[in-house]
Amino acid sequence: MASKGLATKRRQESGRRKGKEDGDKTRGGGGDEMKAGGGSSWAWKTKTENAKKVEALREIEQLEQKINNLDREKGVHLYNKRSDFRKLFCTLEEQELKLNSDRKTEKAKLRQQLNKMRGSVTKFQRELHNVKPTPEFVEKLKEIMETIESVVSEFKEQQKQIYEELLREEQTLNQEVTALEKRLESWASAPPITIETKSVKPKTVSSARNVIADLPPEVAAFERFLLQTGGHRGGWDEYDHGTFLRIRNKFKGKSAFLDEAATSIPGRNITDVRQHENWYQEYLTLMEKKKDGIQKWKIVKEAQKDECLTQAAVDEDEKKEEEEQKTRARARRLEEERREQADRLNAWKVQKELMKAKEEEKQIEIEMRRAKEYEKERLRQLEVRNQVQEYLQRKQEEDAIQRLEVESKKAVQEEEKKTMSREERVRFLERDQRRLEERLAKGKAKEEEQRKKSKRLERLKGQVEVQVERDPSRLYRLTEGWKERKKDTTSASNGPVLHMPHRAVPSWRAGL
Repeated sequence: MASKGLATKRRQESGRRKGKEDGDKTRGGGGDEMKAGGGSSWAWKTKTENAKKVEALREIEQLEQKINNLDREKGVHLYNKRSDFRKLFCTLEEQELKLNSDRKTEKAKLRQQLNKMRGSVTKFQRELHNVKPTPEFVEKLKEIMETIESVVSEFKEQQKQIYEELLREEQTLNQEVTALEKRLESWASAPPITIETKSVKPKTVSSARNVIADLPPEVAAFERFLLQTGGHRGGWDEYDHGTFLRIRNKFKGKSAFLDEAATSIPGRNITDVRQHENWYQEYLTLMEKKKDGIQKWKIVKEAQKDECLTQAAVDEDEKKEEEEQKTRARARRLEEERREQADRLNAWKVQKELMKAKEEEKQIEIEMRRAKEYEKERLRQLEVRNQVQEYLQRKQEEDAIQRLEVESKKAVQEEEKKTMSREERVRFLERDQRRLEERLAKGKAKEEEQRKKSKRLERLKGQVEVQVERDPSRLYRLTEGWKERKKDTTSASNGPVLHMPHRAVPSWRAGL
C-alpha cells in the first residue's frame, strides 16, 4: 500500500518534470522572438528562468537521492533475509517489484508518446520556416495542427482516466487506513496487557484486508457499510453532504426537505437525494448499533481483564526476561547489519574513488595526446606556410624579371616603330588628303544632280494632274518591300563569307 502511494507520487513527479521541460523548451522557442525584438529585459528574464530551472533540477535530484536512501533503508529493515518478519513482508516485496516494473513500463510509454508529440511539433515548426502562400500549403499546415491537437487530446484523456483510477484506489486505501487507525485507537484506549503462555502459539498477523473481520459484529458491520458506500459522506463530497445535513436539520427530518435539497445542491436530483436519505438513515442506525456494540465489548474486555490480571502477574517476570533477550539479540543483529552496511559503503566509496582516479588518468592521457596532435598539426601548418611564402617570394621575383624584360623589349620596339613610321606617316597623310578631296568632289556632284532632278520633277508635276481612285483593298495587299522579303533568300550571294579583305599590313609591322 505504501509502495503504491510512492509509485503514484513518482508518476506525478515525472509528469510535472516533463511538463517543466516542455515549458522550458516552449519558453526557449518564444525567447527567440523576444530576442528579435531586442532588449536587456529579455536577457534578464532568460537568466532568471535559467536560474529557476537549475534550482528546480537540483531540488529534483535531491529528492531522488532521498527516495533512493529511503528505499535502501527499507530494504535493509524489511526485506533482510535474517529479519524476523521476512515471511510477512514477502507479499509486500512482490507487490513493490510489480509496481516498480509497471512504473518503468508506464514511464517508457509516456516518454514514447511525448517524443511523438515533440516530433509533430518540430515538423510543424520546420514547415513554418518555409511558408508558401498557396492553398495546398495552408491545408497541409491545417492537417498537421489537427493531428497534433488530436494526439494531445488523446494523451490528456488517457492520463485523466489513469489519474481518476489512481484517485479511486487512493480513496479505498485511505478508508482501509482509517479503519486500521480506529482499531488501533480502540486498542490504545484499553490497558496495554497481553497474556502469553508457553503452551499458547503466537497468533499470525492479519492483513489489512481482513482487519474488519476481527472487530465486533456491530463495528464490523458499520465499517463494512462505510467501505461499500463511500465513507462517512456516502460518496458525496463535503460541501454536498454538509448542505444535505443543514437542510435536513432545518426541516427536522420531514420528507419535504427532499425537494429543497434537490434544488439547493447543484448536480443532484430528487432520486439522488432520496437515495442519500435512505443511506443516511441506515448510517445512523448502524452508528447506534456500533456504539452499543462497543459498550458491550468494553464490558467483556473488563471481565477478561480482571480474569487475566492474576495470571499476568505470574508470567510477567518470564516475559520481561524473554523480551530482554530478544532486545539484546535484536540489538546485536542490528549492530552487525550496520557494520556490514558500513563495510559495503566503504568498499563502494573506495571502488568509486578508484574508478574516478582511472577516469581522470584516462582524461589526462586523452588531453596530452590531443595536445601533441595539436602541436604536430601546428608545426605542419607552419612549415606549409613557410613553403608557401618562399614560393610566393620566388614567384614575385620571377614576375619582376619577366616584367623588366617585356618592358625593355617594348621600349626597343617603340623606338624602332618611331624611326620607321615617319616616312609612312607622310605617305598616309598625302593619301588621306587626296581621298578627302575626291570625296568632297563626289558629294558636290551628287548634290548638283539631286538639285537638277528635283527641278525636273517640279516641271513634270506642273504638266500632269494627279488623279488617284479610291481603293480600300490596298490596305490588305502586301507592300513592295514585304514582297522582296518573301522572295527566295537562298542565293549564292547570301552564302558564308570565305574571304574578308583587310587593309595591308606594313612590312615593318609584320609578325608583331
